[in-house]
Amino acid sequence: MKESEKQALYQEAESSVVQYFKQKYELDVVITSKELLPEMAVSQIGLKGHVKDHEDQSFGISYDYKKKTTKNLVISPKIEEAIQAKGYDPYAK
Repeated sequence: MKESEKQALYQEAESSVVQYFKQKYELDVVITSKELLPEMAVSQIGLKGHVKDHEDQSFGISYDYKKKTTKNLVISPKIEEAIQAKGYDPYAK
């Protein structure tokens, strides 16, 4: 994969994850790292980040760039509290 293609996928993944948290939990998040997972195994980008101005409210999530979906959300206890305080269940499917 060319570097320009990889950068376009990173931008798409970051935008999608930011929008996911905004729409699903009413949270503004900052992405701090992105990693393209081995293409032979999966078509995913792993992202890590935190709630804006709350670095203790961290998360990890995968973005499937072929299916255009997010999955494998992992959250810290602090972001779990923030989500529940807004009346959402972070574990609801």
